[in-house]
Amino acid sequence: MGFSVSGSLVIVLLGLFLAVGTFYGSLSNTMEQVSDARDDRNDAAERLRHTDVRIDGVSLLSNASCGVAVTATNIGDTDVALNRTDLLFDNEYRTGWQADATVENDAATDLWLPGETLTIEIRSLAIAPDRVRLVSGPGVADVTEVSGLAC
Repeated sequence: MGFSVSGSLVIVLLGLFLAVGTFYGSLSNTMEQVSDARDDRNDAAERLRHTDVRIDGVSLLSNASCGVAVTATNIGDTDVALNRTDLLFDNEYRTGWQADATVENDAATDLWLPGETLTIEIRSLAIAPDRVRLVSGPGVADVTEVSGLAC
C-alpha cells in the first residue's frame, strides 16, 4: 500500500509539473506577442506624428490640352514613399501618376524626403479638378480647393 500512494503522488506531481510548464510557455509567448504588437503600434503612431505633407499649388499645364501640375512639399520629419502615396481629384482616385512625378526635378526617385518638393503632372483630363487631395503612406493628408482652372 505504501508504494501505490507514493507512485500515484509522483504521477500527479509530474502531471502538475508538465501542466505548469506548458502554461508558462503559452503565457510567455502570448506576452511577447502582446509586447511586440504594442511596440509596432507605438512605432506607427510615432511615424504618424512626424509625417506631414502640404499641397503648395495646382496649375494648368500649358503644353497639354487639359492637364494640371500639382506641387507639394514634405514638411514632416519622415521620408514618404511615392508608391505608398495616393492622389485624388474631386474624390476620384488617380492611378499611374507616380511615373510622371518628380521629386526635386529627379524622376528616378521613389523617395520623398523631408523638405523636398514633389511635382505631379497629370495630362489629358476631361475637366480641371475642383479639389485635390494628397494622402501619404501613414495616412496624413492635405486637401486644397482649386478655383479658376478651366480647360
